[in-house]
Amino acid sequence: MKQEVDIPEEELLLPWYVSGQLSPEERAKVDKALAQSPALRLALDEERRLQAAVATAPLPIPADVDPDALLAAATAAEQRTAKPARNWLKPALAAAVLIAVVEGAALVWLAPASTYRTASAPAPKIVVVSTRYAVQFVEDASVAAIRAALSEAELGIVRGPLPDGAYILETAQGEQALDRLKRSGVTRTIARTD
Repeated sequence: MKQEVDIPEEELLLPWYVSGQLSPEERAKVDKALAQSPALRLALDEERRLQAAVATAPLPIPADVDPDALLAAATAAEQRTAKPARNWLKPALAAAVLIAVVEGAALVWLAPASTYRTASAPAPKIVVVSTRYAVQFVEDASVAAIRAALSEAELGIVRGPLPDGAYILETAQGEQALDRLKRSGVTRTIARTD
């Protein structure tokens, strides 16, 4: 037999309370309940720890990913599986997308107004000024050496290789990144792009 547990409304509002998303009336209601309930204060502390942990959790960045190898593998797999008999697939996919768009529009049009609010605070606006460079690597530079140089200089590959063999790299570190890349010895030419 299932047993239902009644959770006070004030406890359910704690995620929005911590992130500052409550209306003044709701906030006053939670403040009043917090003043009267030690258990609710413990739940508030736990919610603050949880939101702090989520906000500071690092995003995993795989170090052993070779973008060129992934692209080559995907291209090879596509070439192996491409068959002329699959000409029906593109029109079928287009029809499925059209149906999904029509259904989505109908749901938006027919759905009642929602009172849904996220429990997290609005994402902070982060402005990053980045610089892009067109870089050609020396012919005998290994992938490992290039990867290490890019990591050291805090540069990321945006596009490439281009027809001339250059890669477009981007960094928020400006000239410091460029100096570190030059010292690595893996570059042949470097030109700033706009």
